[in-house]
Amino acid sequence: MIDIATIVKIRECSFFKAAQRTLVMLMPIAMAGSYFKLLHNLVFAPDGLIYNIFGLDQVISDQFWYTGSFISAGIVEVTFGIFGLYACYFMAQYTARIYHKDSSMAGITAVLFILFCAYASSTNRNTQQLFSENLLQINAVFIALVIGYGVGLIYRFLGKDYQPVKDESTRTIQSRVWQAALPACVCLILSIILGIFIYDLKIKLLNSTSFNELINRVQITNNLWEVMLLTVVITFLNWLGIGFPVHVLSGTINNAHSAENLTYALQHGNSWQVPYQFLGSSLINNYAMMGGSSVTLAIIVILMLRHENKEIVSLTKISLLPAAFNSTLVFTVGLPIMLNPVFLLPSILIPLFNLLIAASAISLRLIPVSVYPILKGTPGLLVPFFGTNGNWETLIFTILLFLSDIGLLWPIIKLSERVSKKLSEATQENVNE
Repeated sequence: MIDIATIVKIRECSFFKAAQRTLVMLMPIAMAGSYFKLLHNLVFAPDGLIYNIFGLDQVISDQFWYTGSFISAGIVEVTFGIFGLYACYFMAQYTARIYHKDSSMAGITAVLFILFCAYASSTNRNTQQLFSENLLQINAVFIALVIGYGVGLIYRFLGKDYQPVKDESTRTIQSRVWQAALPACVCLILSIILGIFIYDLKIKLLNSTSFNELINRVQITNNLWEVMLLTVVITFLNWLGIGFPVHVLSGTINNAHSAENLTYALQHGNSWQVPYQFLGSSLINNYAMMGGSSVTLAIIVILMLRHENKEIVSLTKISLLPAAFNSTLVFTVGLPIMLNPVFLLPSILIPLFNLLIAASAISLRLIPVSVYPILKGTPGLLVPFFGTNGNWETLIFTILLFLSDIGLLWPIIKLSERVSKKLSEATQENVNE
């Protein structure tokens, strides 16, 4: 039995409280990024689903295609590409605000901190790319939240108490700046020390190369127990806000084992008896994550069926289309699911459950192995279907698996609602006091 009081206590910790507020605040940015990423993957990518189905290379002009590609890729870059910058600012701001410090100055200081770390970890300083994009993008949002929280704590201990003023004079603002000088200088010194450490040791902070060994192992292992363990690690990192492994696995997988599986399927006309039946890259992307949308899409369906909160229902409606096509970040950020203790175990155990059921079905020859390449933007529920070259048993199996995920998540949603109610009551009591 999950103790609601314990979850409420965790959620009331300053880190989780500030993180939840930060993520919810950034929901509009995540929404814009999700929709334009969906548009880019479906329409303006040569390996996109709609692009190939409708043969858009023959239908639309090159000028229109390049313009659409430029706009969609650009919006994705200024939303998801520097999402960590926004997260760091608001995390520091909300942390400082919890302790009644100058939140605006804390946010500005946090931006300086993370930008210098991104500069130090950049490997292309001789080109126009001055900052490491991997440190600033949404797949590394956890480190941005940690930096923002650290800056907020420095303001807590070294900054002076601050009460917002409705109409500030220039002199008042100057006073605020001088009062923030000590914590800001301490943060700047710490960022320089950390930057030198990163630069000298050539550390790549939370980017895809940092997880190369993990990703490579997932892609080539055919050991089911190892696949299960790696699934736990990857799903935990994804809940934490480190999405690089999931992002890489959801793309095109090129390795000798997957190539051998595909070659066998092309030679024999099916993938029932391929050499590597439990390849990690195939099982995790196709069944554990269903292209990245399994848990998130199931939660959206449940909330649409039973939730009475108009704001939550609106969020589910906005998130449904991109989530159906595997762009789930608007919902994981907006609810939020990321860094929410209520969804920690479901985010790990449900993909593990899906993987085990799928592996059992493959062992019993109920479904073939998924080996064929998948176009970008393919809906998560159809990823195994296309991965098996249109096997209908696989489609039925995937739908049943998704329905079972909904059943498993139903009590978790009830628990989440009870936790939210307790938090609202505690907040109301603090206001009344």
